[in-house]
Amino acid sequence: MSNDIVYLNHIFAAMEQIDRYTRGMSESEFLSRAMVQDAVIHQIELIGEAASSVSIEFQNSHPKLEWGNMAGIRKKIIPESFNINLVNVWNAVQDDLPLQKQALKKLL
Repeated sequence: MSNDIVYLNHIFAAMEQIDRYTRGMSESEFLSRAMVQDAVIHQIELIGEAASSVSIEFQNSHPKLEWGNMAGIRKKIIPESFNINLVNVWNAVQDDLPLQKQALKKLL
């Protein structure tokens, strides 16, 4: 359980970083700024890895969090072909992460 809290803190910190990187940014601005894209993608990779490391017991006891989505977010934006769809990254940042962050914040 204590390791699970460490992973949750990593996930939350990565979400906070993404917020800082993209705050006040439009989609077109995001799509034109390679360093921001790289930073966001890196944080999403960290979210996926940390979420994959949370124990099944903890996941089962907190089903409101979308564990599969958090763990799979990396695969959603970085397919096996490594052909990253930046619009999908932006949509994940705008649509998926805020809801997951709110749910996660309640556990911390």
